[in-house]
Amino acid sequence: MLYAKKLSFGMSIVALSSYAQAIDIIKEGDTTLSVGGYIKAEGIFNNPENGESEFKANSRQSRINVTTTKKIEDKKLTGFIEGDFYGNAASGGSEMRLRHAYIKLDELTVGKTWNGQFLSVYPLLTEQLDFRGTALGTIAGSSSNIRPDLALHYEHKGFRFSAQDPVFKDADLPDIVVSYKNNLSNLSYNIAMTAREVENGEDSDIGVGVSLASKLDLGKNSFHASVYNGKGMGSYSTVCVGKHPDNTNSLSCDSENGKLISQTGYTLGYRHNFTNKLRSNIRYGEIKVDDLANTSMNVKSANIIYEYLPRLDVGIEWRERVDKTASTEKTGQQVEIMAKYSF
Repeated sequence: MLYAKKLSFGMSIVALSSYAQAIDIIKEGDTTLSVGGYIKAEGIFNNPENGESEFKANSRQSRINVTTTKKIEDKKLTGFIEGDFYGNAASGGSEMRLRHAYIKLDELTVGKTWNGQFLSVYPLLTEQLDFRGTALGTIAGSSSNIRPDLALHYEHKGFRFSAQDPVFKDADLPDIVVSYKNNLSNLSYNIAMTAREVENGEDSDIGVGVSLASKLDLGKNSFHASVYNGKGMGSYSTVCVGKHPDNTNSLSCDSENGKLISQTGYTLGYRHNFTNKLRSNIRYGEIKVDDLANTSMNVKSANIIYEYLPRLDVGIEWRERVDKTASTEKTGQQVEIMAKYSF
């Protein structure tokens, strides 16, 4: 089983959260109150290699957010809160769920929002319809840790320092990401270094990793690539030592026999704009873990998206995921059809 508009390299955290241009509701003096989000209806055909095929449809990915901005003593203060309808994912319910709740003052952001890993790679990836597998193959594939309860980001001239609620609950320090983004003519890139305290049996150790994501503009089209390597990465990549669970907080996620285990991942993608309204994306991602089971994962996807009306997209996407260990191999395919109205 596998687990959205084009984002420019320099897009803000607010835009990453809402994927849409917000509507100004109140504008009075230096204060603006805006509402944004989207409504998405999707139907997914699931076809596991060893299991029963099924079709499921829902609109739970739909979301709404409120943004307030104000100028105070030459400083820009922003408040942002967003929810979707995945509050009870286990039962298939559609309760409201808090996605983001943060304050941003000029270059400083604090609150519940994207982790530094996600911000280092996502703006440079191809457009995916896959809600749960958007960044698989990178350091930011884990849906369970993608928006920590508390993160702090400081950005200045392309540099970003991120300190966030650690995955290892007994950690003495926050998980850290330091990144740098830049544009060179038609090439955009982001290089990041991560460090975190990792549970290692009855002890803990520091796991360090590096990541590079890039996008090369080719006229109206673009080529996308990323690569990473390091230890303590599984809790964020979603591929662990010997297994591929959604929830990667288990004791053996990044260690084996008292040692931290390294892993390597990469993605390749291409975006093609046939017309101003019709676009398509293809993507491949892979992760290999240096453990005894030779754990690995690869994903493939291809989509086509049509802008039927401004802010109203319809699309279809095929995707496949293969999880391997020394003794098991699980393959699953999905086809998603969707309609999304952004506001």
